[in-house]
Amino acid sequence: VALTILAGRVFCGYVCPIGTVQELLHKIPTKKLKTRNKSLPVIFRYVFLAVFIVMAVTLSVGLLEYLGVKDFFYLNTSSAFFYVFLGLLVLSIFFYRPFCRFVCPYGVILSLAAIKSRFRLRRNENCTDCAICDEECPTSEAGRDDLKQECYMCQRCGDTCPHDAIDYSAIISQQTNKD
Repeated sequence: VALTILAGRVFCGYVCPIGTVQELLHKIPTKKLKTRNKSLPVIFRYVFLAVFIVMAVTLSVGLLEYLGVKDFFYLNTSSAFFYVFLGLLVLSIFFYRPFCRFVCPYGVILSLAAIKSRFRLRRNENCTDCAICDEECPTSEAGRDDLKQECYMCQRCGDTCPHDAIDYSAIISQQTNKD
């Protein structure tokens, strides 16, 4: 959480093995699907987190166990849960990071921390509002006024910007002049 508050969701974007596998699968050339409603993944993830907490507290059930994350990374193909997670990964071919965006409980916490992140990708004075970065962003977080809570620091916005208008920079505090 502290790293996210400082530097944005770099853990999700560059360290998390689940995110890495999903990124690699999303690179498979095929028609990609995007959600038009930006709040849908966030709402779904909040609901999933609530269910996750209720089940953990009341039933002592680790919901992530039933999603097969551990079985997948341990290559336990005899477990049915391995195939549940494998199914989520297959969705990654068509939809950007479905596990991260819909069910990851850590993602909820880190997305909230990312809203207050000191460093983040942001538009600079070169921006002409051409919206090329908006089209390229897989999470629809490239907009000037977007919270960047779903930004995984993939840099697609900066890579496609023809005006070199995307920087990874700190929030500069606004000082008022008192005369």
